[in-house]
Amino acid sequence: MLIAAIVIVFALASMVLVLCRSMAVEAQASANQAAAIQAAAVAHGAEQYVLGIVANSDTQAPLDVDEANFEGVPVGDGYFWIIRPDYEDNTMPVYGLVDENAKVDINADGVDALMKLPGMTDDVAGSIVDWRDDDDTPTGSGAESSYYLSLPNPYAAKNANFETVEETLLVRGMTPQLLYGDGTAGPMGSGSQIGASNLGAGGGNLMTDPALAHGLYDLMTIYSRKPNAAADGTRRININDRSIQTRAQLLQLLNTKLGGKAQQIIQAIGTTNFVDVFDFYYRTNMAREDFDAVGDYLTTVGRNNTRGQINVMTAPREVLLTLADGTNDLTEGDVDTLIGARGGFNSGKNGLGWIIDALGQKAVGIGERITATNSNRYSADIVAVSGNGRAFKHVRVVVDSGAAASSGANAGATGDSSGATATPRIIYRRDLTDRGWPMDPQILASIRSGQFTANSTNAGGFGR
Repeated sequence: MLIAAIVIVFALASMVLVLCRSMAVEAQASANQAAAIQAAAVAHGAEQYVLGIVANSDTQAPLDVDEANFEGVPVGDGYFWIIRPDYEDNTMPVYGLVDENAKVDINADGVDALMKLPGMTDDVAGSIVDWRDDDDTPTGSGAESSYYLSLPNPYAAKNANFETVEETLLVRGMTPQLLYGDGTAGPMGSGSQIGASNLGAGGGNLMTDPALAHGLYDLMTIYSRKPNAAADGTRRININDRSIQTRAQLLQLLNTKLGGKAQQIIQAIGTTNFVDVFDFYYRTNMAREDFDAVGDYLTTVGRNNTRGQINVMTAPREVLLTLADGTNDLTEGDVDTLIGARGGFNSGKNGLGWIIDALGQKAVGIGERITATNSNRYSADIVAVSGNGRAFKHVRVVVDSGAAASSGANAGATGDSSGATATPRIIYRRDLTDRGWPMDPQILASIRSGQFTANSTNAGGFGR
């Protein structure tokens, strides 16, 4: 009887221990799931926050919002950050939205421009162009269906626009390392910290190539389409359009902006076709201050929307270097001069005349490839954390401000548009959580230990 009792007691004790362990695991799993749900809710709150900022663009441009408004913003018990890519440039903001016109559009730029991107190779640049063109004839070192159909897992070249930047992984030569970086880049949200994750807090790794560390992902887009309109929303006038109606509109604009000088400029136009607005400036002998007044209202592109234009006020150096692609006289030195002349990120310079001051006649030829006004599409890298730090969410979204509504099954991806709407909306969302915590690990550790302090600018937060 005693032995039987001992066996039963041991059996019961073992069952209790197993059940206790099982319940402990279940409790931890439930806590983790609750934290994950909370982090996802914080990320959704951050998306609404971004939509609200873009919707309020009539009051304050999204890129003019202070960085502090994107750092450690409390939502309920959690927090979120909106982090910008590290462009190895201390003049660029660390937190905030990114203008999609500050990137290279892989659906618009040619091989010469793409080759100026850091780390780009001939076969990748050619294959990107071949993937989107409408024929099956390889361009230079590119690749078409004849190559892809010979692979172990064959597929045909798309011969249509890219729908995501990630789609470039299907083209010949593109690798995850080239697109996303080799993993040696430092934490996001901390400025230029190349290799810091490998070397600890002591600093960056001088042997690391920034191009290899960061990859091309943050330099490329498919969302550069924007209305062909001046900063005030007025549709631009095509100076190469010879129709009576367009000439009357041009004369009215010049009379309104320049008064008595209008007729002199109209006479100088004659039957000339202009390369771009800078060519118009030089060949009509326009005064510098007059060009500032009217330059943004002129174009040589007849379309209602433009695509592939680079915002010279917000683009990083790596993107601006694609302007010096061999089709003009620009050099890397000229691009550096342009960067110095703009006076810092989104400095708010008016007009286009400052570009003439910086480049002189070398500006002719890039007029239709650049813009000095902000996009109507912005991307946001959102990092959201639960209140106890047990879970986080990393999401990238692209928001259309509503200046031009997209339509169709792939409208958000292809940039096609029709109609207009005043409501900002998310046209792209990608979960990047599986790439791991992207910021300084100390931030996550301080949240878990209860020592994290929210940014004082946003101490009110949401739901508090």
